[in-house]
Amino acid sequence: MRVLLTVLFSLVACVTVLATGSKSSERFTIHIGSRMPPIEAKCFQTGEVQTDEGKRLKVFQCPA
Repeated sequence: MRVLLTVLFSLVACVTVLATGSKSSERFTIHIGSRMPPIEAKCFQTGEVQTDEGKRLKVFQCPA
């Protein structure tokens, strides 16, 4: 019985995650680096981060 409930809850959680993820209309990927992504990717810069060595890297958000 305990195993059956565990499997059932796991299955429900998996279906919930998959269902909510596919309905999202604004899905993005994050890219961090010193070079700008290609224009065709339609990315925009959302910020900058600094490495331990002091190098500045740009943070881009691109539609998935």
